[in-house]
Amino acid sequence: MSIETFSAISEIAEHYSENIAEADLLLREICQSGRRPTFAELTFFQREIGWDAIAVQSQLRRMNSVLRLQAIAGTAADREASEKESETAAGLAETELPKILEKIRKLQQQADALERDARLSAKRVEEQSGAAEQLRTLAPENIAGSVRANVQTIKKTTGREIGDAEVRANELECCLSPDRYQNEAAYLEVLQRSFRDAVIVESINRVIRRKLSPEWPGIKSSIEAELTELHPKLVELRAEYSEQITAAELPLSYYAN
Repeated sequence: MSIETFSAISEIAEHYSENIAEADLLLREICQSGRRPTFAELTFFQREIGWDAIAVQSQLRRMNSVLRLQAIAGTAADREASEKESETAAGLAETELPKILEKIRKLQQQADALERDARLSAKRVEEQSGAAEQLRTLAPENIAGSVRANVQTIKKTTGREIGDAEVRANELECCLSPDRYQNEAAYLEVLQRSFRDAVIVESINRVIRRKLSPEWPGIKSSIEAELTELHPKLVELRAEYSEQITAAELPLSYYAN
């Protein structure tokens, strides 16, 4: 090969290398911009590098991979810093992790002990309560009989008073709640049974029809006033009943005290 031929080949190779470097930069810019190559860029790739459209797409995929991996890899300085950080973290883990795990083990032991104590305490309370309740059923007959008599007396007095008050409250609430009934006629019939003057009854062509009387607004006000007094009274009666029953049944704890 002559010197002239060698020089020509070297010049061509150098020119091709320059074009490849330029093409690489152009591919990078296209990928970073997230756009498609322009017609002029495609022409450059084809004429100067010899890439057809398929080759250009392949090169674009390659450059996208390069950019993605470069972002992950970082610079040489970044990798060196990461390696030092990893070594530091590994050293800390080697020295500190056993200490932390030991603390966790001790804390877990404490947690297990607390959970066990709470479970055993709850079980002991349950057993004690159950035993005390069974002892109440074993009280001497003279005590049990006296308690039964006293409880029955309370039920017949305070208990009955509560029952009557509950029935009355329900009756009054029904009189104020027509939506509880299937239709107006059914509501008025119930209202008439409780408050005769609240309803007017008419017979038209042998058909009985009911409607609210002029007295109804006043009767309604009196019902509302009675309910206002009745509700707190029921609360007091129920509390009183509970206290009376508790006091009456105290002697049943004859063996449990």
